[in-house]
Amino acid sequence: MSIILYTLLIYPLESIIELIFLVTFKIFNENVGGAIVIVSLFVNIVTLPIYAAAEKWQNKERSLQKKLKNKIKDIKAVFKGDERYMILSIYYRQNNYHPLYSLRGMLGLLFQIPFFIAAYHFLSELALLQGSDFLFLNNLGKPDALLNILSYKVNFLPILMTLVNLLSVMIYTKSFSIKEKIQLYIMAIIFL
Repeated sequence: MSIILYTLLIYPLESIIELIFLVTFKIFNENVGGAIVIVSLFVNIVTLPIYAAAEKWQNKERSLQKKLKNKIKDIKAVFKGDERYMILSIYYRQNNYHPLYSLRGMLGLLFQIPFFIAAYHFLSELALLQGSDFLFLNNLGKPDALLNILSYKVNFLPILMTLVNLLSVMIYTKSFSIKEKIQLYIMAIIFL
């Protein structure tokens, strides 16, 4: 099953990413770091419409949940068991809502994941990274190990990425519920 998914989804994307990498690699006078930056921009630009659609679905879901929240709270306070389930089902149907609709916001992430897997798979197997330097990184083929803490080498770039993600969550989620904020904070930490 995984071979079929790889062949149908990941391999075509990986081929496109490889083509873009090779073209930009030649344009930037065989600078691996510059080519990686362009590949990253390409993946972000291509997945942006998917992200925007997912964001639109999430905003629609949030507003609908806000609209239904008080009545659902009242129903849950008054009714128990099967009676609660039946009344909530009727209320959801009256408002053209199903609790599974809350998963629609995840569709954007599900569509973006193949792009990220393809880029990761391509770059992780790329022999050109070995020994190539970019900006302050001496070897793109190895972990950065930029920080030395108590004689341990610590990779700075994953920490920087996590800090940027946490900062963006803080800025982006000002009007979100605590539950939504916690989910995004956990997601940022998982990426670390």
